[in-house]
Amino acid sequence: MKPAKYLLLGCLLTVVCCLVSSCYKLISTYAPSEVEPGQTFEVSFTIVDDGSDTQNFVTDWSYAGVRVPKGWTVTVPEGAHRQFAEDWVYYQDGSQVNSSHDMEPCDKLTQFYNSACPKTGYAWSGFKSVTKVPKNISACWRNGCDSIRISFLVTVPEDARPGRYTIDFMGGDEEDDAGIDKYSSYSAAKDSRLFHVGTAAGSYVKNRNASLARTVIVLDATGLTSTLSEKEAGKSYDLSGRPATKDSKLIIRNGKKTLHI
Repeated sequence: MKPAKYLLLGCLLTVVCCLVSSCYKLISTYAPSEVEPGQTFEVSFTIVDDGSDTQNFVTDWSYAGVRVPKGWTVTVPEGAHRQFAEDWVYYQDGSQVNSSHDMEPCDKLTQFYNSACPKTGYAWSGFKSVTKVPKNISACWRNGCDSIRISFLVTVPEDARPGRYTIDFMGGDEEDDAGIDKYSSYSAAKDSRLFHVGTAAGSYVKNRNASLARTVIVLDATGLTSTLSEKEAGKSYDLSGRPATKDSKLIIRNGKKTLHI
């Protein structure tokens, strides 16, 4: 058996590694391919352990945001923060790792994310966990939570114009009791774990995957003018938002869904 001082040293080194390198990575995002003006729909992103030899996720305080067109409304469902694992995985206090946790709006995070990743015509909405989420690094070694999914509810305005829109995601966490409140400004927070994973490029996000940004097509509605340019108006897209091919059964053209013949 190793002396206690060496075990303590190992634990400290592991925590340091986790803080200075990625402990988790973004692997998938979800959004419907098409929506209608006035519709509310769910979007989400999922992260997993990055496969390193560090301990699993650090999720005392969980923070997450979604970027949508300005004028669209973002809220969170009950239990927006979900942790998944095998049924036999438990925390040391006996609670299951499979669990859900509520989140609430966070004005400071919204400000930080909009400062980090601005985009014309779009805005971030930030949220934080209502209470501290159990830390997987205090659970079973290397047998903690398999994945974490954060969900949001997005509402398209009734007068939204048809077109193709991008939805981006960002997430992070904080271990300290003070959470995000320990940062007085964005400049003090920009190198923190608040910007740990995301789809937005050109930011302070440590673990980016721009390919996981989602495209949502808002379908046509009576009396609305398409926001597509003349060049885009003649193009056709499949239901996932990709350029249509000869094998596409249903296509989107000028914001309308039609059968591809």
